[in-house]
Amino acid sequence: MQVLVTRPIDQGSKLCRAIEAHGGIAHHCPMLDIVPLDPPAAGWWQGYDWLIFISTNAVRFALSAGLPRQGPFKTAVIGKATAQALEDAALEVDVEAPPPHTSEALLGQAPFQEVLGQRVLIVKGAGGRSELADTLTARGAYVQNVEFYRRQGPSPDAVARLRQLLARGLNAILASSAEIVCNLQAAAGEQRAKLHALPLVVGGARLAREARGRGFTAVIEASSPTDEAMVEALLLRFGRQ
Repeated sequence: MQVLVTRPIDQGSKLCRAIEAHGGIAHHCPMLDIVPLDPPAAGWWQGYDWLIFISTNAVRFALSAGLPRQGPFKTAVIGKATAQALEDAALEVDVEAPPPHTSEALLGQAPFQEVLGQRVLIVKGAGGRSELADTLTARGAYVQNVEFYRRQGPSPDAVARLRQLLARGLNAILASSAEIVCNLQAAAGEQRAKLHALPLVVGGARLAREARGRGFTAVIEASSPTDEAMVEALLLRFGRQ
């Protein structure tokens, strides 16, 4: 089983190892690069009741920018890997979005039902969905974003490698975000039809709908974008070895 892993360069190794542990051959070809932005002023975290971390990169860059190991704020996360990143830094996770690990799932948790007058800082990358901030604002919270990184398309080397692997033959592709799916399509070039026909494992129903709308014909929906859920969906499709 030849599997293409598309996570950014510093996030795909664990997933590749999990695939190989089940007898597959994992090809790590990042379809998204993470570029740090200039850090905010010192004390950027002060004065907030809640810090919400959107990704492991958000945690990593926040720690580099002086986030204290403990503070007067509470923390919330979207995704098990993000929770683990905070815990690895000895920071307590007060609220974790349940499956399917989305903004909507986090907003459904009791602490975020009544937020009138509370100050919330969303720690994230540039751009992305605004559902979380919009909903918390509508519920009466004072919401700000702090952006530590931006996402950019794959490197020329990654594009060339993708095309080589498509020509050689793949059994499946794993994609954890809409941006990665878009970048895959752009990078495939004249081999887009071959790309669309391959089984594509995606992390959740919303991304599955988007992938089908973009022309992918064999979309496999994992329960979430975590490594564990993506591998489980892959094994359900191809069997355990």
